[in-house]
Amino acid sequence: MTDFEQAAIKASKAEFPNVKNKACFFHLSQSTWRKIQSSGLVNLYGTNEKFSLKIRQMLALAFIPSENIPAAFDELKATFPPEAEEVVQWFEDNYVHGRIRRRNQRNGNIIRTDPLFPPKLWSVSELMDHGIPRTQNIVEAWHRRWSTLVGKPHVGVYTMIEELQKEQQRVDLEIECINRGEPKPKQKKQIIDREKRIMTVYKDISNRSVLEFLRGLAHNISM
Repeated sequence: MTDFEQAAIKASKAEFPNVKNKACFFHLSQSTWRKIQSSGLVNLYGTNEKFSLKIRQMLALAFIPSENIPAAFDELKATFPPEAEEVVQWFEDNYVHGRIRRRNQRNGNIIRTDPLFPPKLWSVSELMDHGIPRTQNIVEAWHRRWSTLVGKPHVGVYTMIEELQKEQQRVDLEIECINRGEPKPKQKKQIIDREKRIMTVYKDISNRSVLEFLRGLAHNISM
């Protein structure tokens, strides 16, 4: 799992050609939030619940199988207010259909480039089906913890080895705690409840229309 940096995605494909790469859902939401900021829509997003819910429905597309995302996006796009046009077009160009390259004058068909980040990269449907985390937040949390331990971005070899040994001892201790039946650290109840609601909606996909499914998930997505 990577963020949406092209260099990281290309490196992953080059080094692990037989591995399926997925983009972090958290970074998808962060990219969308930055676009909202650059489009001058922060105040509208923060004060208009209908508008913010509609934006979050766009993020909820990630819970749909990748091959169905383009059609679902088209259906959702028709429901957006004019104020969201810049954000929606940006999402369409980069994450769904790709940019328009030219239009055939004879039949009106649109020729597009491939999207920079195709749906198969950021759809979390398969991850949900297999119980795999849809973000890499736990990795980034460890990176922050490591930065705190070493105290600075660049350390000497001996300090690095010493801190790695301490970290290994800590991990070994945690493993032993699990082996002897001690309970794992509890997640916050708010997070647990939200994940349960997301899974409830996700499992009900066959009984809902596309827009009902996206709206149900959007109520449980934050940016």
